[in-house]
Amino acid sequence: MEQPFVKTHFWEINLCDLLDVLGEDEVKSILSSFAFVGYYTISSKLISVDPSAVNSREAKKLREHGVYDVSKKTYTASAILVGQLGKNYANGNDTLIGGTDILNLAIKRVKEVQKQVGGRFVYLECEEVKKLLTFYINNNFKIFGKRELDKDEVDVKGKYLIQLFALV
Repeated sequence: MEQPFVKTHFWEINLCDLLDVLGEDEVKSILSSFAFVGYYTISSKLISVDPSAVNSREAKKLREHGVYDVSKKTYTASAILVGQLGKNYANGNDTLIGGTDILNLAIKRVKEVQKQVGGRFVYLECEEVKKLLTFYINNNFKIFGKRELDKDEVDVKGKYLIQLFALV
């Protein structure tokens, strides 16, 4: 069942649209000062999920929208990655929007994309920090694995990122 249109008091600005209107130099200047109150990014990726990490309903959706790799004993499915989710804490801007609001805006956009191209999964990765994990779990995400850091991921604490997914 499609969700009714929900009007919010937040504006979303697509980076590509911003580049078209303002040009690369001006956008770089804005982004370097992080003048935005909050932001998110999304992209399409493949996820591999161990069957022991999912319940029967989730396994069914993984089979419907992906494949089971017998040799690796994992489900592989296309998912939308919420690659970044952040708030600007300067000058009290963090009080203008909550993390759940930003996450909901990202998930709304994911649903719009999936309506066009298909799919049912959204995922993200985060450091193994209790506050972050609690936030995502409270927002209907479920841990399904962990990934070792790439060599260029130097500003992350620890040696891996926790992977979480949700059905949307």
